[in-house]
Amino acid sequence: MSSKGSSAVAKRPANKSRAGSPAQIVEAPASKKNGGPKPKPGKMVYYFGVSRTEGNSSMKPLLGGKGANLAEMTSIDLPVPPGFTITTDACAAYYKNGQQLPYGLMNEVNKNIAVLEAELDKKFGSNDNPLLVSVRSGAAVSMPGMMNTILNLGLTDASVAGLAAATSNARFAYDAYRRLINMFGDVVMGVDHSHFEEAFN
Repeated sequence: MSSKGSSAVAKRPANKSRAGSPAQIVEAPASKKNGGPKPKPGKMVYYFGVSRTEGNSSMKPLLGGKGANLAEMTSIDLPVPPGFTITTDACAAYYKNGQQLPYGLMNEVNKNIAVLEAELDKKFGSNDNPLLVSVRSGAAVSMPGMMNTILNLGLTDASVAGLAAATSNARFAYDAYRRLINMFGDVVMGVDHSHFEEAFN
């Protein structure tokens, strides 16, 4: 994580039905020149979506490049899927505290997940109408060695069947699950991509 932040976005892929929409999470930083949202002391999660947008393009030190730009695009009504960004300050606190999540962070994350659920009419963890999120890393300045993306977080053995039924597209649903398993295994568990490619082939 280092001096990065993290954002979550809910998006609807082209030529996929609403029921198959995934969401994304990105790492990013925050601050505004000409007015607009300002960083709030102690705030670790900034939301962007239809209901509200917290952040703008001048807040890169706090929200990272991706998070700040997503907030900016949302604020000018570009068609950006909703999501939220976990700040670079939260990341720094994680390392300062011996790789322990800052107190209250997950409460903020859960509150923002609830807003995503309301905006998209989906439920994170649901077997029938799952909200899917993708996690992306970001920083104020792009740098090598940043965390790779994790797509389709929220799918399970049960919910993938629900997604297949909701979209009437089993191939799409199971391919989405394959991507989650591959990326989560590589990024989080440290299992090399080659093992998954061999098994899936």
